[in-house]
Amino acid sequence: MKLIKNALVALSLLAASTMPVSANAELKIGVIDMRAIINSAPQAKEAMEKLKKEFKAREDKIVSAEKSYKEKAEKLQRNTAVMSEAEKGKLEKDVMTSQRDLQRLQAEFREDAAIRQQEEMKKIMDKINVAVEDVAKKEKYDLIIHKDVVPFAAKTVDVTDKVIKAISPQA
Repeated sequence: MKLIKNALVALSLLAASTMPVSANAELKIGVIDMRAIINSAPQAKEAMEKLKKEFKAREDKIVSAEKSYKEKAEKLQRNTAVMSEAEKGKLEKDVMTSQRDLQRLQAEFREDAAIRQQEEMKKIMDKINVAVEDVAKKEKYDLIIHKDVVPFAAKTVDVTDKVIKAISPQA
């Protein structure tokens, strides 16, 4: 992650140093706080709610499978002394099968949820990038960089609020 930040800083500085600047013109640079934009974006909140609804049934199924597994494991532990070897063996096999099924359900859930989160985040990032570009064009910025890649930026060059306003639906 640090390598990516350093590369972004280097690219930003390279881009800024290679831009033609006449004697009378100044380079106009803006800074954005991407975390603040994402946290404030109504689209992000909507996407999270959408994903919660989309995965609710699967989450409930996992909770149910977990409860069933725990009940079987507790029954095995509680009754192991009074069970016949055949009953004990059958219940042990059932507990192991339940555990494997639960682990499989959890792994599939995590994988599918991560994929869907990435898809939704890409949509949000596309909207944010369009908003950043719009702000840059309207305000005549030569360069807008992420706050995370610069060691210092004065509050006067922060255009985060403008981008948040640009991505928010107009009331």
